[in-house]
Amino acid sequence: MKALWIKIVLLAVALPGVWGNVAAQVTISADFDTGSIGSVRRIDSVRMLHAAKNSLEVMSFGIRSRIDPLNPVDTALLPSSRWFHFRLEGVKGKLMFLHIPNTEMVRPFYSYDGEEYLRFDAGECSLPQTVYKYFLHDTVYVAYFLPYSHARHKAKADEWACSPFVRRQRIGRSGEGRPIEMLILTDATVPDSLKRRVWIHSRVHTSEAPAAWYLEAMIDELLSDAPLSREILRRTVFYVVPETNPDGVRGGYSRSTAQGVNLEINWDRPDSLTQPEVRVLKRTIDSLSTERPFDVALNLHSQSAPFVTYWIHTAKSTSAKMYRRKMLLSALTVAHTPYYRPIDQRFSEAAPRYAEGWFWQRFGERTLAVTFETPYTYYNNDPAGEWVSRESLAELAHASLLALSDLLDLGGSERRQADSERMKARGKWLRRTAKDRQFFGGSYLVAERKGASVSFVFPDVAEGRYEVFKWIPGPLDKKFAREENRWQPIGEVVQEQAGRLVWRYQAAAPGDVLDVILLVPKSER
Repeated sequence: MKALWIKIVLLAVALPGVWGNVAAQVTISADFDTGSIGSVRRIDSVRMLHAAKNSLEVMSFGIRSRIDPLNPVDTALLPSSRWFHFRLEGVKGKLMFLHIPNTEMVRPFYSYDGEEYLRFDAGECSLPQTVYKYFLHDTVYVAYFLPYSHARHKAKADEWACSPFVRRQRIGRSGEGRPIEMLILTDATVPDSLKRRVWIHSRVHTSEAPAAWYLEAMIDELLSDAPLSREILRRTVFYVVPETNPDGVRGGYSRSTAQGVNLEINWDRPDSLTQPEVRVLKRTIDSLSTERPFDVALNLHSQSAPFVTYWIHTAKSTSAKMYRRKMLLSALTVAHTPYYRPIDQRFSEAAPRYAEGWFWQRFGERTLAVTFETPYTYYNNDPAGEWVSRESLAELAHASLLALSDLLDLGGSERRQADSERMKARGKWLRRTAKDRQFFGGSYLVAERKGASVSFVFPDVAEGRYEVFKWIPGPLDKKFAREENRWQPIGEVVQEQAGRLVWRYQAAAPGDVLDVILLVPKSER
């Protein structure tokens, strides 16, 4: 593009008289759901003669994304200006340069109909903080990321509410009076008292649309006919608040409510400064936890850093047991997706101003509360690799469900686990509880000699072919190799008729490590 820009400038010098103000009117607006724009300044509008009878209209605009309102609660916090989403009209057949300097945009999105969005090509983003494109239609929408509107939240909630596995509840209202809704996902034919309980909330920071697409894919999968989804819902109750900050979503704010408050750090404020949205979540969580707290609480976000991450709280600020559980969830996620690596893990102290710190103070080790972040741009800090899209976010959501299923043993007949702690061992095995390894339960086994065996018993297994995996306990560390902390395939077995299945594991050598065995139907892997 630099060559094109130089060419345009040279033509202006060499062909005086071919430049002039472009008569056609271009308008820029943001008066729609999730729309957001700050100021607009026309830098230039010219007509370039590039053939005997043809000319090219070139227009450039300086656009500043809107800054969130000043935060009346945390006055030292600088407001964000990340999100933009605006509509251009009158641009058909024009080469448009859009300079947006006050946001860290990387290959944003455009759409001709406000529904189907595409990323700008890398070549169209080669100038600093600028996108440029020759548009083929008169109306174009431009957004920081693929928008997820307030209207879509409502439409998907309407769709999901038609499922027999969903109950829909209005749990409160936002600062501007919009409903805040919770979806309860489970198989109602199984008593809730027998199930695990998972809390999920999203869209606290309203510009973080990737997390909304990720959650949509997760819910869609849970409500699908997939056998694993049915097994998970038989064993789990999910309490999901997809749109915590509906005012911010509808109004197109970046990280705040319409009043300027960052809800993410509003959990430890006195009642007079606690926002309605946070009060709704706290009240709902407390009311649902009177008899039994949640097993897992996920706080979904998106970040400008180009990688996926969990924010894992240190053992010092929580406990060694909680740290180990969070690290295991993280390792299981790494094991199921190429989009998340050990080096992408992030660590912080649990602070009560965040939801996770509030959960820790209230419920301690009984609830694993953690923030999960998707990127906006690309994965693995690699711009030459996979870029974030609806499809890749759906793959990531699938991996997260597998990780959650493995952590809480929710897979039923689709992902059967057997722990070596509860199985009969023969030969010489040493039971280990090393504090520097990641494993299920309270211990794992290490063989003292080759041929030492353990018989794993799986009751009520349907006939069919199964793959068998074992978990490889790796370092409890910020970094570990892909060969560690993962499910390693160790064989296949054919169940000739329904009933008990016994898998006998034999140590291949002294030092062989054995923790949990996983049985997966061959066709479902």
